[in-house]
Amino acid sequence: MYGNKEISEYLQKKYPGLSIKADTDERKIVRLSGCCDSWSRIIDIGHEIAALPDVRNVVSEMTVKGIDIPQKDYVSVAAAGKCRGIIGEADVVIIGAGISGCAIARELSRYDLKIIVVESGDDVASGASRANNGCIHHGMDCKSGTLKSRLNILGNRRYDDWDRELHLNLDRYGCLEVVEKKEDLPKIYERFERGIINGVDGIQIVNAQRAYEIEPALKTENVNVVAGLYMPSQGAVETPYVCVALAENAAENGVKFYFNCPVGDVVVRENQVQAVVTGKGIIHTQYVINAAGVYADDIAKMAGDQFYTIHHRLGTIAVLDKSEPPTYRVMIDNLSTHDKSDADKNSKGGGSNNTPEKNILVGPSAFEYWDKESVDTSKEGLDFLLQHCMRDPHKDKGDIIRLFAGGRPADFTEDFIIEKSEITAGFVHVAGIQSPGVASAPAIADLVVNILKEDMESRHQPMREKADFDPIRKTKPEFRFLSREEQAELIEKDSRYGKIVCRCEQITEGEIVEAIHSPVIPASVNAVKNRTRAGMGRCQGGFCQPRVLEILARELHVPWTDVTLNGEGSNILLYDNRKER
Repeated sequence: MYGNKEISEYLQKKYPGLSIKADTDERKIVRLSGCCDSWSRIIDIGHEIAALPDVRNVVSEMTVKGIDIPQKDYVSVAAAGKCRGIIGEADVVIIGAGISGCAIARELSRYDLKIIVVESGDDVASGASRANNGCIHHGMDCKSGTLKSRLNILGNRRYDDWDRELHLNLDRYGCLEVVEKKEDLPKIYERFERGIINGVDGIQIVNAQRAYEIEPALKTENVNVVAGLYMPSQGAVETPYVCVALAENAAENGVKFYFNCPVGDVVVRENQVQAVVTGKGIIHTQYVINAAGVYADDIAKMAGDQFYTIHHRLGTIAVLDKSEPPTYRVMIDNLSTHDKSDADKNSKGGGSNNTPEKNILVGPSAFEYWDKESVDTSKEGLDFLLQHCMRDPHKDKGDIIRLFAGGRPADFTEDFIIEKSEITAGFVHVAGIQSPGVASAPAIADLVVNILKEDMESRHQPMREKADFDPIRKTKPEFRFLSREEQAELIEKDSRYGKIVCRCEQITEGEIVEAIHSPVIPASVNAVKNRTRAGMGRCQGGFCQPRVLEILARELHVPWTDVTLNGEGSNILLYDNRKER
């Protein structure tokens, strides 16, 4: 067993010269304090201590000399909320409208509960769920026996239900790992065994002939396949679109969403959740679901139960133009040229995958960074993508139409944290949801529903299913996928579908207007983009953004100067120069 003395001795021996203090409590949580010489050293120490026997998790309060790590001003948010008073009551408040929060809201909306989702951003998928590659992972690469591994497999299976009910445009393209040398065959066998242990659906070792049948481009590209490992359950979605679909269906079933609504405090009395204090006011509730992404540790601290630290792992992704289709229909990984054993054990950085719309996403990279607010791209991130992740032989950096970055909310155990608080009744942790969080989302939601069911039954408040719950999300016309006859018929019904706003993606005014008047209203240009793809093409909104802005202002009955790119403080137009200032 590792206690304070043993951990302190370990740290002194491993890191001589550093002043690090370790305190271990009865829950086997190690709290680290002191000063380090670099941010990467803090991350390494956190991982090392979390991996020690009998350590449950690590809370790191360590600092770095010369780095002023920014802190959220929760005091001002809470003060503003208290001044505004009570704005609502709910049985459950979900903090965070990323894919976990939206999934939980949708699955809980099956029950007779008052549910409110609060989100600091202006729309769903404002954080990590906006900036990822949308992979529905097969489940091979998770550490066996972890919660992450189990939920990856269960979540992957449930996506077929979600796709049928919510119309997600799920693309199960499959993954094929190949070797070109006989001496590399052990890599195939080793990964097959791990896949069987993890429960990967449909996994099979295939010979060269079958590999060429699965992906004919391997033959045309003269890849000398000896054998392959095929995993047909691999797929992809557009993650922001999934969040929109989940949120819309949740809203149609009674869930309320409050955007631009940061949390400043969680009110706890006698170890029981009482309320959530937001910048817009106070919401009384008996349950809080903490799905706050990179700030989940801060929310846990507010509730009196922080037993983990979330560190910001920044990943850069490049979007390639789809004017020419991807070379490979299936996700291809050549194990003879790309040794997975060299990959970062704590990250799924690297690789390329096709989106359902047939763009190629290259990356992500994976770099630890001290500022949780940072979504900056860098030359280092781009170089990583070009050197290690660009897998299509006919694509290069000239095909990149956008470079973006987002943060994974990782903790030091590198596993999901989904459990009710042992200290604060009514508080549920949904933290550390990094890759494969998108693939796991349905199973994460199911697990949280079961946690609440058990807890409410223990309080003699059983959750009752609604008789009128509707799992089906109304389909919306997607003009670019319709036949000429169907397009003409749609234009005949509504002439706005005959006006192309986004030329790159062939998005019409009719689609944008329908998105604006959906159950979860998009109030910014980027929010419209996440619903319709207007602005996602080659010109990246260079032509269509002014028109989208105009439509938003018209449909929401606000001045053009009130329309933002991405929420509060990102107004596109500062003033009307046709009027006196």
